[in-house]
Amino acid sequence: MSSTSSAENPSPFNNFHGITRENLDSYLVKPFAVRVDSDDIETNPREMWIIAQERSRPEDGYVVVHDPLEGGWGIAEYESDGRYILVVGAESLADALDGM
Repeated sequence: MSSTSSAENPSPFNNFHGITRENLDSYLVKPFAVRVDSDDIETNPREMWIIAQERSRPEDGYVVVHDPLEGGWGIAEYESDGRYILVVGAESLADALDGM
C-alpha cells in the first residue's frame, strides 16, 4: 500500500465518455457563453461558459460548463428546443467529469 496522499496522486476521472486527464486537452474549446437551465423550479436559467465538448458540435453529446459568478462546474446537454439543461452540478471540474 502506498503512502502517497490523494492530493499528491489524484484519481483519474471516472466517466463513461472517454474523457481522461491525458486527453482532456483534445476536448477543450474556446469558451463561449450559453444560457443553462438547471431543470429545477427554484433556480432560474443563467449564463454559463462552455469550456469543453464531448463532440465537435455543442448540440451533439454533452458539454462541460463553468459558472463564472458562483464558480461552479457542470455537465449540460443540448435540448431540441434550443436550451441547455444542467444534468450534473459540481464544485470542481474533476467532480463534474466524474459525474458524466
